[in-house]
Amino acid sequence: MNARYLIRLDDACDTMDHAKWVAIERILDRHSINPIVAVVPENRDPALAVGERDELFWEKVRSWAAKGWTIAMHGYTHVMQPTSSTLLVQFYQRSEFAGLTLDEQSARIRSAWDLFLARGVVPEVWVAPAHSFDVLTLEALGKETSIRVVSDGIAWNTYSEHGFHWIPQQLWNLESRLSCLWTVCLHPNGMSAGEIERFDVALTNGFSDKMTRLRDIRLSVRRKSLLGRIYHEYFWWRWRNRPQRRT
Repeated sequence: MNARYLIRLDDACDTMDHAKWVAIERILDRHSINPIVAVVPENRDPALAVGERDELFWEKVRSWAAKGWTIAMHGYTHVMQPTSSTLLVQFYQRSEFAGLTLDEQSARIRSAWDLFLARGVVPEVWVAPAHSFDVLTLEALGKETSIRVVSDGIAWNTYSEHGFHWIPQQLWNLESRLSCLWTVCLHPNGMSAGEIERFDVALTNGFSDKMTRLRDIRLSVRRKSLLGRIYHEYFWWRWRNRPQRRT
């Protein structure tokens, strides 16, 4: 199988950097790419207050969904605390959810879900802030929402775990791969003008033909493959030994 790429945009909220998001959206539209966009429904994280509050933000979210973008629930408030809980994806020891009781997590998930529904948007995917969540988070998602897809995890292809379909997320830039499925996570709020331009150039120079979208990805009940498990171990070995870590 030739390599396929799925774009994910994180940290969409009503105080995002609107100019950068517009620039990224124009690039994606020009290349006919439908990404996953991770929306924070009730942002209270000062780090994401980078633009003026957009009173028409949810109209923008509905327009993304209308043209085929996949809307993901990116937590509830995006405010995280240190945690010693066992995380399912172990990038950082901070989380908005992990370490809380099932009832506490359920209340936050329910509040986030209700905010989306009240604005006419039904998220299809779970994206945890800082990749940080535990088994109780998924139990709460299963109880409070219709979401059954997680955009996270390290593997070479989709797999099933804890009653959810997982679409692995392994890259933060467009990088050439020979085969399998690769999710590229971008944070438009923090991208420089040069990074946005290089993203456009990479798409123009061949990556746009290798893009896919969630609706075209076959989700089936299957465990992570042997090669996927080997890649998982290799990825985390590299992560622990790299000098500069990403979020």
